Amino acid sequence: MRFLGLRSNMSALRNKMAFLRVVSLVVVAALAAGLQPMMAHAAEKFAAMTVDARNGKVLYAENADAIRHPASLTKMMTLYLVFQDLAAGKITLDTPIRMSARATGMAPSKLGVKAGNSITVETAIRALVVKSANDVAAAVAENLGGSESAFAQRMTRTARNIGMSRTTFLNASGLPNPGQVTTARDMATLGLRLMRDYPQYYPYFRTRSFVFQGKTIKGHNRLLGSYEGTDGIKTGYIAASGFNLVSSVRRGDKRLVGVVLGGKTGASRDAYMKQMLSKYFDDATGGRTIAAYAGSAKGAKATEETATAAAEEAAPAAKPARKEAAAKRLPAKKTKASEEQVAAATPVEPSEQGDTEDGVDSMASLAAQAAAPATTGTTTTATTTTEQPAQQVETVPQPMAEQDATQQPADQAQMASIAAGTDAGWTISLGDYATKSDAQAVLQMTRKRTPDVIAGKTAQTVMVEKKGQITYRARFTGFDESTAAVACKAIKKKKTPCQPQGPS
Repeated sequence: MRFLGLRSNMSALRNKMAFLRVVSLVVVAALAAGLQPMMAHAAEKFAAMTVDARNGKVLYAENADAIRHPASLTKMMTLYLVFQDLAAGKITLDTPIRMSARATGMAPSKLGVKAGNSITVETAIRALVVKSANDVAAAVAENLGGSESAFAQRMTRTARNIGMSRTTFLNASGLPNPGQVTTARDMATLGLRLMRDYPQYYPYFRTRSFVFQGKTIKGHNRLLGSYEGTDGIKTGYIAASGFNLVSSVRRGDKRLVGVVLGGKTGASRDAYMKQMLSKYFDDATGGRTIAAYAGSAKGAKATEETATAAAEEAAPAAKPARKEAAAKRLPAKKTKASEEQVAAATPVEPSEQGDTEDGVDSMASLAAQAAAPATTGTTTTATTTTEQPAQQVETVPQPMAEQDATQQPADQAQMASIAAGTDAGWTISLGDYATKSDAQAVLQMTRKRTPDVIAGKTAQTVMVEKKGQITYRARFTGFDESTAAVACKAIKKKKTPCQPQGPS
């Protein structure tokens, strides 16, 4: 009897071993197919989607319409409404956002501004994108909507209007609320609409760090700078949601939007996103349109993806190509001296690597043009002498991307023709340049290199006509005499010309 029992046990053991071999083969097959084991994700919270941004075609979906919690992906809609008000001219990038006691009492992550103090709309945008600051989200809601609850109602109405049929917002931050829900499909649609509806402001989502009160604040989006073509957009986490991420990636003329909800860890979420997007990039369609909805080509709109945007999206390996392209736009041939200045100005600070603007690599050459006497009549020196009145002053949204006004009517809200002599305060001039894109490149790089001294200031390009020649002046406004002097001192240390100019 003992022998029979032993045979029975051995048979059961062989059956178990055979079962384990089958399971192992299944797992190996799944890995070979390019899928990660679900144990890497909080399975009951997990959802994912990949959408071809050019036509809205769904290339991959898992639990795409299942109800999930958005966490800080909520701030994508908060920012959508900020961009909406900017485009409508209701606010500007310099409009103050006052921090209430209620807003400062929000749970972390926080910017930490004291109650009663204010920050600009632009600082609020950066704090939402990079820091995912809950105190700033609440303050934005209160300042733009009267109360956070009223603003959340507007968020939900807007969600319905743009095709997010299963999303409800009850706050502007994404802090825990059982009734605040969304789906992977709705988040993909929101990612598309941010690019399609507000391309002039979408570049904020590629910001990896910013300086506030002398402190560098770094973001949470690890795909920026590490996964080729990534240009945003937002991470999120609360216990009820797991680790969330919406990403936009452009390679050449192809663009994908990916959504991963409910990752078990930030690392597994990021790995899944990279794996998912890499697998479906070959299936994407090239073009210049951005779809309006995840799952539909209806409403796809041609969007001007300028050279500036392309350069920002390029992988670090593509930097030499950007440098060559930037050099082609320069009005005069480089001299040996200017090439030495380029070498001296590069590399940029580590926090900027992989996140540069078009024209940044030629920054020293542009600065050299503005600092040297004009020999061709196309570039003039920054000066305090009286000049012919500027014909046009353009307030440049930040980050800057030059756009065709006929194609981007929303950008008209950021344009202003200002009569000569109406400036109320001090400005700093960074020189005159042959093209507007060159002037914008200087403004953008100056923001990145000396953010502390120009925080909250308005960047402008000024078209100046002098002796029949048109040039474009790069300047920042919003200073008094002392702060203008401090700013120029810091900017000159970065080998960029700078001249304070008082009220005219």
